[in-house]
Amino acid sequence: MSVVSDDPFGKPPCRGCSSYLTEPYIKCAECGPSSVLLCLQCFTRGFEYKKHQSDHKYEIMTSDFPVLEPGWTAQEEMALLEAVMDCGFGNWHDVAYQMRTKTKEECESHYMKNFINNPLFSSTLLGLRKTKDSHFADGHSFTGSCS
Repeated sequence: MSVVSDDPFGKPPCRGCSSYLTEPYIKCAECGPSSVLLCLQCFTRGFEYKKHQSDHKYEIMTSDFPVLEPGWTAQEEMALLEAVMDCGFGNWHDVAYQMRTKTKEECESHYMKNFINNPLFSSTLLGLRKTKDSHFADGHSFTGSCS
């Protein structure tokens, strides 16, 4: 479980008790555009607020699931990317120290396998580079987008 202040997405506090949300937490699927977010304790007590009713449909919010491979949660994937940005590529000792859940060998192996040597990412980056190079060869400037 992670505390909101450590969360890269900066979740707001629980609408019911104002405590920092930890995962898992509840998001009302019917209230909007402002989401009603509740800790598990307030959810189980049936907390209601303005138009939010305790019988509304809801989503369980968590990042405690694997994304790229078993043994690495979505939360750990985000922490790895953040640690590499903070500590620098190749500084696996400090990356692992910042992550606290993986060894330096696990961090390096996972990063190289999934972000550097991954054919999906490398073919996407190679295609982007070829497009960029062909535009420069034709005398056009490259205006790539990340959509």
